[in-house]
Amino acid sequence: MFLARMRFTSILLLLCLWTCNSLSTTTTSNNKNTSDQKYYNYFAFGSNMASSTMTALRNVNPVASAAAVLTDHRLAFNVPGTPFIEPSWASIEPAEGEIAHGVVYKLTEGDFQIVCETEGVPFGYTLHRCRVVPYVGNGNNAGEEALENVISMNSETEIGNGTISAFTLRASRAEWRRAEDTPPSRAYLNVLIRGAEEFKLDQQYIENLKAITPGQTIGKGIAELMLTTAERRNELSSRMERFQ
Repeated sequence: MFLARMRFTSILLLLCLWTCNSLSTTTTSNNKNTSDQKYYNYFAFGSNMASSTMTALRNVNPVASAAAVLTDHRLAFNVPGTPFIEPSWASIEPAEGEIAHGVVYKLTEGDFQIVCETEGVPFGYTLHRCRVVPYVGNGNNAGEEALENVISMNSETEIGNGTISAFTLRASRAEWRRAEDTPPSRAYLNVLIRGAEEFKLDQQYIENLKAITPGQTIGKGIAELMLTTAERRNELSSRMERFQ
């Protein structure tokens, strides 16, 4: 009973911090523009789970981030990529009874627009509204416990309390959604695993990612190379700025 109360308290604290963060940043506008800033919650499930993908590759700066779980959806690999290089990209598809773990980011309107543009919305992906359960990852089963606590707070048919409204990305074409998944590259899977481990998603989910058999590619793919190149570029830029 004590542990259950502690887990419930941690969820409420996380939600409180998320809300307070939004309120405090909304009210701090500069002198040139007194209008309130708009924020969007974005649930990342693929390479964007790795914070470096967001900051180094996409050049956005999340206001807040947390591990999260999405119910009645599955991780899919149904957005076509380049054969033998990056055969497919991940997406989220509705699937009753299944769950997908990821990272929920709070983004400014401008950064959210950048994410949409660089992800190919609306051509490769379409925005998909959802409600996610945030949790403090511990690399064990914190997400599962957070979800159980939220379910106990709500009815079995509708989950509202203890969740965050967010946008995520779904394959834009109906034929992609209906088609079987195309195994992704080893490099792309490595970036997903990197992000999952960074935010300490549930151990079983990370093991599931590691168990995915990669598709046939020339080498391992280029997803990791793209990310490390962006990281090195940003590091070099930071060093150069110190001498200016």
